Amino acid sequence: MGSGVHSLGYFLFEVSDLEAWHHLLTKVLGVERGEALGEGLVPYRIDERAARILLQQGPADDLIALGFEVPSEDILHEVTTHVREAGRSVDPGSSDEAAARGVGGFVRTFEPGGVAIELFYEPVLATSPFARETVRAGFVTGEQGVGHLALRADSIAETRSYFEQVLAFGLSDHIRCTLAGDFKVDVTFLHVNPRHHTVALGSGLEKHLHHFMLQMGSLDDVGAALDRAFAHGVRVVQGLGRHPNDQMVTFYCVTPSGFECEVGWGGRTVDDSTWKPTTYSRVSDWGHQSPYRRPPKRQTEMGEQP
Repeated sequence: MGSGVHSLGYFLFEVSDLEAWHHLLTKVLGVERGEALGEGLVPYRIDERAARILLQQGPADDLIALGFEVPSEDILHEVTTHVREAGRSVDPGSSDEAAARGVGGFVRTFEPGGVAIELFYEPVLATSPFARETVRAGFVTGEQGVGHLALRADSIAETRSYFEQVLAFGLSDHIRCTLAGDFKVDVTFLHVNPRHHTVALGSGLEKHLHHFMLQMGSLDDVGAALDRAFAHGVRVVQGLGRHPNDQMVTFYCVTPSGFECEVGWGGRTVDDSTWKPTTYSRVSDWGHQSPYRRPPKRQTEMGEQP
């Protein structure tokens, strides 16, 4: 997608219950607590980097920033110029803020919905390997970045234009359909590297995001995470299922902040030389059902003799 932004490097959430989040991340998702990098932020790891998920204590219980990586400080200057030429303000992050995020330096701008976009270079590596005792095949990161998120867009057209024109994302596809109860789904999926989508845009959300997604290296690891979610009393709102566009097998659970986390495996990748965007008329090929639906009736409830 070019020499500017090439991946989503980290999520930054403001959360009211750090302990509950620590439990979800480490005991259920298999994420590892990182070494403290600076005051104010708690880092978590899913690979060799010092920080992929950052938590900040506060009342918002929401996404407050996305860290997008560029290849170098020189490229950051070029991207910053482009962002300013697009009419967006850009401010430098302080050295203390950069240290707390585990990056060499960054600038801060904002997408149309108000989430901070932190453009950074030179991610810091952890001093020890990522432990794989829980997620044995590890998480899929590298050139695909930390994962993806479904972001609130009051105007999908405006926010899509921002990501495409300012940050050089490309269109992957759309899902447009109507679910039971006349609930209309209209989601636009955008990519900036081979990951099928890094950002999905939808409207009508209470928070800045519907969910963030972490991709595991094996289906067994996803299944084990689902088992851990039930075992630890985490509310699973959608059981295993497959989406038609990215082809990942995933489940969704609720975080302590009220938005969701999607855990998946097997996503397809995008080759820009051959990719053709498609509009899908369904959210899932199969599955993604709520495990809390009423169980099947017993025979005695169906009028048959016991």
